[in-house]
Amino acid sequence: MENRRSFLTKAAAGLAAAGASKAPAASDQFVVGFIGTGIRANAALIPQFKFNPAFRIAALCDVYKTNLDEAAGRVGGNVDTYGDYRRILDRKDIDVVVIAAPDHWHCPMTIEACQAGKDIYLEKPVSNDVDMCMKAIAAVRNHKRVVQVGLMQRSSMPFLEAYKEVQSGILGKVRHVVVINPGGSAPRRGTAGAAGRGGQGAQTTAADSTTPPPGLDWDMFQGPAPRRPYSRDRQRNWRNYWDYGCGALADWGVHLLDIAHWYMGVTEPSFTAAAAFGWFNRPQDERFPDTAEVSWQYSNFVADYSSRSDVLGTYLWGDEGMLFVNRYGYTVRPVSTNWRSNGGKPPFEEKKVALHDEPGNYQASFESDSGRHINNFLECIKTRQRPVCDIEIGAYSTIPTLMGGMSIRSGGKTIAWNGHGAAPLA
Repeated sequence: MENRRSFLTKAAAGLAAAGASKAPAASDQFVVGFIGTGIRANAALIPQFKFNPAFRIAALCDVYKTNLDEAAGRVGGNVDTYGDYRRILDRKDIDVVVIAAPDHWHCPMTIEACQAGKDIYLEKPVSNDVDMCMKAIAAVRNHKRVVQVGLMQRSSMPFLEAYKEVQSGILGKVRHVVVINPGGSAPRRGTAGAAGRGGQGAQTTAADSTTPPPGLDWDMFQGPAPRRPYSRDRQRNWRNYWDYGCGALADWGVHLLDIAHWYMGVTEPSFTAAAAFGWFNRPQDERFPDTAEVSWQYSNFVADYSSRSDVLGTYLWGDEGMLFVNRYGYTVRPVSTNWRSNGGKPPFEEKKVALHDEPGNYQASFESDSGRHINNFLECIKTRQRPVCDIEIGAYSTIPTLMGGMSIRSGGKTIAWNGHGAAPLA
């Protein structure tokens, strides 16, 4: 079987032979401005938009000059840099904005970008606030903008193949979904490195400076969030703080839950969410807990998020079979016990498909997940159609994770969706 690497090599050669890599005239390119140039932008999005000849990166913005300088060097050439994102939105020559700022900024920037007439590539999750998700949907619809949310697994070949397996009916009636994101999110005080997925790094110690580093606009970083004294941990590990994110649950959980939504045909958030959680390293009310279980109820299945130590991915359990999928491939196997007791044959043979061989950080390809996702965004900019992960899709996959966060912050109360918002169940 042809592996992923050889496929990408052949695809790249075919594009080159067809002249696809030839840069179009400047007048035919979409001019791009980046808002937020941290790790995700520098490692993946800037290389991919720079690689795609249909785009030209003209401007960058970040509240931290260190990030901004790195991004400018990566783009090269004559790229303008700003510390205030509004300067990007003010520019009439910019067609597209890529928003890769912290989560609490996503919706305010999206709304303002819509008002400025820009199309938007928006990093996931859509927000750390349910109400802001709904306001962003309204703004996109009112201003008729094209928005692609960066849940790029919807453009991934392994996930597309696994989707077809589910739609074939091979699993039978699917009643239970489990999404697993290994590890917690709060290393012990003084330890270095990250625990689990979600960008958690070294923790703040008493010796850490409370003065922002040179080149950081801490007030602009906080933006619409409550004003807090600077700490290095808040800056570096912002995802774990309720002010700016919803921990690993929204950061990675939205990827995993979005696959369940896609495969199960979900078109609105879960009916309810309830969480059980605990601190087993270092309790802190301002942060997402290091261990959490969240359960969601949908119209025809239930779903669970777990931070237990296991393989990261999404499981679908049906009457006849189980499917597990992640970025390295998928497995389908029978689960019915009837055929064993009857001495018969299984309803189907176990199937394992390992297809994935993504380019590493700082590399780009038309056939990578991000490359395919951005190309879909490009086509929709031209046709004004909704992309594969339109703002509504991204928001409705984000909101259940935020409902889980609301349950945690309320001490485990069940949170209910009422069609336009979420609140504790009466």
